[in-house]
Amino acid sequence: MNKKFTILVVDDNRAFSQNLRDILELKDYVVITANDGFQAIEIIKTTAIDLIMMDIKMPVMNGVETFKKIKKLIPDAPVIMLTAYALEELIQESLKEGAFACLRKPIDFEELFATLEKAIHSGSMILVVDNDEFLCQNLHDILTKKGYRVSVALDGDSAIEKVSSEVFDIIILDMKLPPLNGLETYLKIQKISPHIVAVFITGFMTEMEDLIKTTREKGAYAHLEKPIDINKLLSVLDQIKLQK
Repeated sequence: MNKKFTILVVDDNRAFSQNLRDILELKDYVVITANDGFQAIEIIKTTAIDLIMMDIKMPVMNGVETFKKIKKLIPDAPVIMLTAYALEELIQESLKEGAFACLRKPIDFEELFATLEKAIHSGSMILVVDNDEFLCQNLHDILTKKGYRVSVALDGDSAIEKVSSEVFDIIILDMKLPPLNGLETYLKIQKISPHIVAVFITGFMTEMEDLIKTTREKGAYAHLEKPIDINKLLSVLDQIKLQK
Protein backbone atom coordinates (compact mmCIF):
# COMPACT_ATOMS: atom_id res chain seq x y z
CA MET A 1 0.00 0.00 0.00
CA ASN A 2 1.73 3.24 -1.13
CA LYS A 3 -0.89 5.56 0.31
CA LYS A 4 -2.03 5.34 3.90
CA PHE A 5 -5.57 3.98 3.76
CA THR A 6 -8.00 5.79 6.10
CA ILE A 7 -10.72 3.71 7.77
CA LEU A 8 -13.63 5.06 9.79
CA VAL A 9 -14.84 2.59 12.46
CA VAL A 10 -18.39 3.32 13.63
CA ASP A 11 -19.59 1.42 16.71
CA ASP A 12 -21.28 2.45 19.96
CA ASN A 13 -19.10 -0.04 21.84
CA ARG A 14 -16.06 2.15 22.62
CA ALA A 15 -13.90 -0.73 23.85
CA PHE A 16 -14.54 -2.69 20.62
CA SER A 17 -13.75 0.38 18.49
CA GLN A 18 -10.49 1.03 20.32
CA ASN A 19 -9.43 -2.62 20.08
CA LEU A 20 -10.17 -2.68 16.35
CA ARG A 21 -8.32 0.60 15.90
CA ASP A 22 -5.22 -0.74 17.66
CA ILE A 23 -5.16 -3.87 15.49
CA LEU A 24 -5.73 -2.01 12.21
CA GLU A 25 -3.05 0.55 13.03
CA LEU A 26 -0.57 -2.32 13.42
CA LYS A 27 -1.36 -3.10 9.77
CA ASP A 28 -0.48 0.51 8.84
CA TYR A 29 -4.02 1.76 8.31
CA VAL A 30 -5.05 5.21 9.54
CA VAL A 31 -8.10 4.71 11.78
CA ILE A 32 -10.70 7.19 13.02
CA THR A 33 -13.52 6.12 15.35
CA ALA A 34 -17.08 7.34 15.79
CA ASN A 35 -19.53 6.19 18.45
CA ASP A 36 -22.78 6.72 16.54
CA GLY A 37 -24.13 7.44 13.09
CA PHE A 38 -24.47 11.19 13.62
CA GLN A 39 -20.83 11.54 14.66
CA ALA A 40 -19.78 9.42 11.66
CA ILE A 41 -21.61 11.72 9.25
CA GLU A 42 -19.97 14.81 10.75
CA ILE A 43 -16.52 13.23 10.42
CA ILE A 44 -17.18 12.32 6.78
CA LYS A 45 -18.12 15.93 6.00
CA THR A 46 -14.68 17.18 7.07
CA THR A 47 -12.29 14.21 6.61
CA ALA A 48 -11.22 12.14 3.60
CA ILE A 49 -12.33 8.56 4.35
CA ASP A 50 -11.39 5.62 2.13
CA LEU A 51 -13.48 2.89 3.82
CA ILE A 52 -16.06 2.60 6.60
CA MET A 53 -16.56 -0.29 9.02
CA MET A 54 -19.90 0.08 10.77
CA ASP A 55 -21.95 -1.80 13.32
CA ILE A 56 -25.48 -2.57 12.15
CA LYS A 57 -27.10 -2.35 15.59
CA MET A 58 -26.61 1.14 17.03
CA PRO A 59 -28.97 3.29 19.12
CA VAL A 60 -31.08 6.12 17.63
CA MET A 61 -29.88 5.60 14.02
CA ASN A 62 -28.87 2.06 13.10
CA GLY A 63 -26.03 1.16 10.76
CA VAL A 64 -28.20 0.70 7.67
CA GLU A 65 -29.86 4.12 8.11
CA THR A 66 -26.42 5.67 8.64
CA PHE A 67 -25.07 3.87 5.58
CA LYS A 68 -27.83 5.30 3.36
CA LYS A 69 -26.93 8.84 4.48
CA ILE A 70 -23.19 8.23 4.09
CA LYS A 71 -23.68 6.87 0.56
CA LYS A 72 -25.05 10.27 -0.50
CA LEU A 73 -21.90 11.99 0.79
CA ILE A 74 -19.21 9.53 -0.38
CA PRO A 75 -20.87 7.06 -2.79
CA ASP A 76 -17.61 5.37 -3.84
CA ALA A 77 -16.27 4.49 -0.38
CA PRO A 78 -16.67 0.77 0.43
CA VAL A 79 -18.69 0.07 3.58
CA ILE A 80 -18.22 -3.12 5.61
CA MET A 81 -21.08 -3.81 8.00
CA LEU A 82 -20.47 -5.57 11.32
CA THR A 83 -22.93 -7.44 13.53
CA ALA A 84 -23.01 -9.71 16.54
CA TYR A 85 -26.70 -10.47 16.00
CA ALA A 86 -28.80 -12.52 13.58
CA LEU A 87 -30.25 -9.44 11.86
CA GLU A 88 -30.83 -11.07 8.49
CA GLU A 89 -33.27 -8.43 7.18
CA LEU A 90 -30.92 -5.57 8.01
CA ILE A 91 -27.93 -7.50 6.62
CA GLN A 92 -29.71 -8.14 3.31
CA GLU A 93 -30.97 -4.54 3.18
CA SER A 94 -27.43 -3.22 3.64
CA LEU A 95 -26.06 -5.51 0.89
CA LYS A 96 -28.85 -4.50 -1.49
CA GLU A 97 -28.06 -0.84 -0.74
CA GLY A 98 -24.48 -1.51 -1.84
CA ALA A 99 -22.52 -2.43 1.30
CA PHE A 100 -19.28 -4.15 0.30
CA ALA A 101 -19.61 -6.98 2.85
CA CYS A 102 -21.07 -7.93 6.21
CA LEU A 103 -18.84 -9.57 8.83
CA ARG A 104 -19.93 -11.29 12.03
CA LYS A 105 -18.70 -10.45 15.50
CA PRO A 106 -16.53 -11.60 17.15
CA ILE A 107 -14.34 -10.56 14.23
CA ASP A 108 -12.32 -13.19 12.41
CA PHE A 109 -9.29 -11.01 11.66
CA GLU A 110 -8.00 -13.22 8.87
CA GLU A 111 -11.36 -12.78 7.13
CA LEU A 112 -11.34 -9.05 7.91
CA PHE A 113 -7.89 -8.43 6.42
CA ALA A 114 -8.80 -10.45 3.31
CA THR A 115 -11.98 -8.38 2.93
CA LEU A 116 -10.05 -5.13 3.33
CA GLU A 117 -7.59 -6.19 0.62
CA LYS A 118 -10.49 -6.86 -1.75
CA ALA A 119 -12.11 -3.53 -0.90
CA ILE A 120 -8.89 -1.58 -1.51
CA HIS A 121 -8.56 -2.82 -5.09
CA SER A 122 -11.11 -1.60 -7.61
CA GLY A 123 -11.58 -4.59 -9.95
CA SER A 124 -14.89 -6.43 -10.23
CA MET A 125 -15.71 -8.94 -7.49
CA ILE A 126 -15.77 -12.50 -8.87
CA LEU A 127 -16.88 -15.67 -7.09
CA VAL A 128 -15.44 -18.90 -8.55
CA VAL A 129 -17.51 -21.97 -7.63
CA ASP A 130 -16.14 -25.43 -8.45
CA ASN A 131 -15.35 -28.56 -6.43
CA ASP A 132 -11.98 -28.81 -8.22
CA GLU A 133 -9.62 -27.04 -5.78
CA PHE A 134 -6.78 -26.88 -8.29
CA LEU A 135 -8.98 -25.19 -10.90
CA CYS A 136 -10.30 -22.71 -8.33
CA GLN A 137 -6.79 -21.79 -7.20
CA ASN A 138 -5.59 -21.47 -10.79
CA LEU A 139 -8.49 -19.16 -11.73
CA HIS A 140 -8.01 -17.21 -8.49
CA ASP A 141 -4.34 -16.56 -9.29
CA ILE A 142 -4.91 -15.66 -12.95
CA LEU A 143 -7.87 -13.35 -12.33
CA THR A 144 -6.24 -11.66 -9.35
CA LYS A 145 -3.21 -10.79 -11.52
CA LYS A 146 -5.66 -9.27 -14.02
CA GLY A 147 -6.95 -6.91 -11.32
CA TYR A 148 -10.11 -8.75 -10.30
CA ARG A 149 -11.01 -9.38 -6.66
CA VAL A 150 -11.64 -13.11 -6.38
CA SER A 151 -13.21 -15.44 -3.82
CA VAL A 152 -13.59 -19.19 -4.10
CA ALA A 153 -16.27 -21.68 -3.02
CA LEU A 154 -16.01 -25.44 -3.44
CA ASP A 155 -19.73 -26.23 -3.37
CA GLY A 156 -23.13 -24.63 -3.84
CA ASP A 157 -23.91 -24.17 -0.15
CA SER A 158 -20.60 -22.33 0.45
CA ALA A 159 -21.28 -20.13 -2.58
CA ILE A 160 -24.73 -19.17 -1.27
CA GLU A 161 -23.22 -18.38 2.14
CA LYS A 162 -20.57 -16.11 0.57
CA VAL A 163 -23.13 -14.24 -1.55
CA SER A 164 -25.21 -13.71 1.61
CA SER A 165 -22.36 -11.74 3.21
CA GLU A 166 -20.50 -10.15 0.27
CA VAL A 167 -21.49 -8.36 -2.91
CA PHE A 168 -20.23 -10.04 -6.10
CA ASP A 169 -20.45 -8.71 -9.64
CA ILE A 170 -19.77 -12.00 -11.44
CA ILE A 171 -20.03 -15.68 -10.58
CA ILE A 172 -18.09 -18.35 -12.51
CA LEU A 173 -20.05 -21.47 -11.70
CA ASP A 174 -19.56 -25.16 -12.50
CA MET A 175 -22.71 -26.91 -13.74
CA LYS A 176 -21.93 -30.11 -11.84
CA LEU A 177 -21.62 -29.42 -8.10
CA PRO A 178 -22.31 -31.23 -4.82
CA PRO A 179 -24.82 -31.13 -3.17
CA LEU A 180 -26.67 -28.52 -5.30
CA ASN A 181 -25.97 -28.47 -9.02
CA GLY A 182 -24.99 -25.25 -10.77
CA LEU A 183 -28.53 -24.31 -11.77
CA GLU A 184 -29.96 -24.88 -8.28
CA THR A 185 -27.12 -22.84 -6.79
CA TYR A 186 -27.60 -20.03 -9.31
CA LEU A 187 -31.36 -19.79 -8.68
CA LYS A 188 -30.79 -19.45 -4.94
CA ILE A 189 -28.06 -16.86 -5.50
CA GLN A 190 -30.30 -14.89 -7.88
CA LYS A 191 -32.80 -14.40 -5.05
CA ILE A 192 -30.08 -12.91 -2.85
CA SER A 193 -28.23 -10.97 -5.57
CA PRO A 194 -30.44 -10.52 -8.65
CA HIS A 195 -27.86 -8.41 -10.53
CA ILE A 196 -25.01 -10.92 -10.38
CA VAL A 197 -23.74 -12.00 -13.82
CA ALA A 198 -23.33 -15.77 -14.25
CA VAL A 199 -20.75 -17.51 -16.41
CA PHE A 200 -21.26 -21.29 -16.34
CA ILE A 201 -18.45 -23.79 -16.93
CA THR A 202 -18.69 -27.52 -17.57
CA GLY A 203 -16.80 -30.48 -18.94
CA PHE A 204 -20.10 -32.15 -19.90
CA MET A 205 -21.64 -29.90 -22.56
CA THR A 206 -23.61 -32.68 -24.27
CA GLU A 207 -24.74 -34.35 -21.04
CA MET A 208 -25.80 -31.00 -19.57
CA GLU A 209 -27.59 -29.71 -22.66
CA ASP A 210 -31.05 -29.42 -21.05
CA LEU A 211 -29.62 -27.81 -17.91
CA ILE A 212 -27.61 -25.34 -20.00
CA LYS A 213 -30.75 -24.37 -21.92
CA THR A 214 -32.56 -23.71 -18.64
CA THR A 215 -29.71 -21.55 -17.31
CA ARG A 216 -29.86 -19.47 -20.50
CA GLU A 217 -33.59 -18.97 -19.97
CA LYS A 218 -32.86 -17.89 -16.39
CA GLY A 219 -30.42 -15.20 -17.52
CA ALA A 220 -26.97 -16.82 -17.61
CA TYR A 221 -24.51 -14.65 -19.55
CA ALA A 222 -22.25 -17.33 -21.04
CA HIS A 223 -21.26 -21.01 -20.99
CA LEU A 224 -17.66 -22.17 -21.36
CA GLU A 225 -16.40 -25.70 -21.85
CA LYS A 226 -13.66 -27.28 -19.75
CA PRO A 227 -10.72 -27.33 -19.98
CA ILE A 228 -11.20 -23.57 -19.85
CA ASP A 229 -9.66 -21.42 -22.55
CA ILE A 230 -8.34 -18.61 -20.31
CA ASN A 231 -8.21 -16.08 -23.15
CA LYS A 232 -11.84 -16.80 -23.97
CA LEU A 233 -12.82 -16.42 -20.30
CA LEU A 234 -10.95 -13.10 -20.06
CA SER A 235 -12.68 -11.95 -23.24
CA VAL A 236 -16.10 -12.78 -21.72
CA LEU A 237 -15.19 -10.89 -18.52
CA ASP A 238 -14.11 -7.89 -20.60
CA GLN A 239 -17.46 -7.94 -22.42
CA ILE A 240 -19.30 -8.00 -19.07
CA LYS A 241 -17.21 -5.07 -17.82
CA LEU A 242 -18.03 -3.01 -20.94
CA GLN A 243 -21.76 -3.68 -20.59
CA LYS A 244 -21.94 -2.70 -16.90
